[in-house]
Amino acid sequence: MDKNNDEKLSFSADEKYWLERKFPRRKWDEWGSPVGLSLGWAIFLVSIGVFLYLLRLAGLLG
Repeated sequence: MDKNNDEKLSFSADEKYWLERKFPRRKWDEWGSPVGLSLGWAIFLVSIGVFLYLLRLAGLLG
């Protein structure tokens, strides 16, 4: 029975690869995370908004 249990617990080479593979640690403020992407888009949209507002104040935008 011991041999049978060992066979159940053995992994193929592909399964070992995925179990041993180290994924890069992601932090909340990196560009790949939802929070980082939201911060990036917020900075981009706010700067565009301020720029358009200043153009309107200067009379260059109707």
